[in-house]
Amino acid sequence: MNLKLSRRSFIKKSSALGAATVIGSALLPKFLSGMTNPENIDISVVQGSNYFDSTIKAVEMLGGMEKFVPAGSKVGLLINSDFEKPGAYVNPDITIAVVKMCFESGAKEVNCLQNVYPEYWERSPLSVNYKADIDRLKNNAANTVPAKFTEKDFILKEKIEGAISLKDAEIIKALFECDVFINIPISKHHPCTFYTGALKNMMGVCTRKTNITYHLGSGVRNDPVYLGQCIADINLVRKSDLIVVDSTEFLITNGPGGPGDIAKHDKVVAGTDIVAVDALCCNYLDYKPEEIISIKKAYDLGLGEIDYMKLNVKEISI
Repeated sequence: MNLKLSRRSFIKKSSALGAATVIGSALLPKFLSGMTNPENIDISVVQGSNYFDSTIKAVEMLGGMEKFVPAGSKVGLLINSDFEKPGAYVNPDITIAVVKMCFESGAKEVNCLQNVYPEYWERSPLSVNYKADIDRLKNNAANTVPAKFTEKDFILKEKIEGAISLKDAEIIKALFECDVFINIPISKHHPCTFYTGALKNMMGVCTRKTNITYHLGSGVRNDPVYLGQCIADINLVRKSDLIVVDSTEFLITNGPGGPGDIAKHDKVVAGTDIVAVDALCCNYLDYKPEEIISIKKAYDLGLGEIDYMKLNVKEISI
């Protein structure tokens, strides 16, 4: 099966969104900041070299963080941070921007659902300026890869309603204790699923035992169909209220940990439809959405729209 979609073909298909969808920042109102979502944008794509500013703009285009994070709410962040090689982890500038916006919106608590090491924040020069916000974060040290089940920190979900392959899962309790769940993945290569993004990032809320089930549960090691179905299934447990994807610099070979070849697109993508967001971002790795099993299976489960061109996608440059 041909798993590649040429860059030229993708650009040609993207143009079908119309001028209003992909028009650049030259025609974007400068007063967009702080507004609601007057254009009813479903997915925002912001291209620029300042990833902190791009993240803020991407969320503003959706209506601003206050639309997602009410004052006094508890926020859970799932950050793909547990890698060291370039292009394998979310750029911390992006995460710091999300943290800043959450606290500015009046969040009572912001909780990292998977352990984030101090070294991750220190990779960004912004960590000095936003040290107070970073220090306010709660951190689930119990969910450190490879996480082991404890009754204090994890819950055994014995039945996942609607799941096809994943019959049970050990999941960090904090996922169910937050009012708002923000999923912060990086779009990158994976040897078994070809693409890993927001849907697959949900494996980060599970213990090592559960994640082994993803890879071995069918009786065939790394069975791509079973793995893809399990990834879709775990997303039935808790819907992402907001997804912010790092599509700035990411692995296109030898993922998920690298080192490997890196593509530089300088894009931050934000939205609420997890299937549509992954369907759009997998194009940056030259894949068609229907060729990524986890995306197709998630669509089949009704978790979102695989044809993101049906949605209002707005791309700007800053």
